[in-house]
Amino acid sequence: ADWEAVNAALGRVIASVPEKTVMDVYNAVSDITDPGVPAYLKSLVNGRDAEAAYGAFLNFKEVVKRNQVTAPGPAASAAPAKYDAIDGAAKELSDASYPFLKDVDWLSSIYLKPL
Repeated sequence: ADWEAVNAALGRVIASVPEKTVMDVYNAVSDITDPGVPAYLKSLVNGRDAEAAYGAFLNFKEVVKRNQVTAPGPAASAAPAKYDAIDGAAKELSDASYPFLKDVDWLSSIYLKPL
């Protein structure tokens, strides 16, 4: 349940800012990441689990995007009804990605290497 709550919270945070802001961050990270990183990381885990997690992530991304604000504004005092869709997609992402995450070697020295 904690993994699901983390994904739901991230989805709500991302949905709370305009798409341009999200894409600016994505593009900045993309600019400093070697394009071979995804294939390399996938080679270190169960490929089928990685693909299931990626498919659920793409669905999650689309649900968040459909519920994203178009302009920044004041923080909501209560969770809007649109967050139900994000929470549902977060559950699917959590269920699909957990097997993949269990297979990751979190103690690998790769995380200490500069990008």
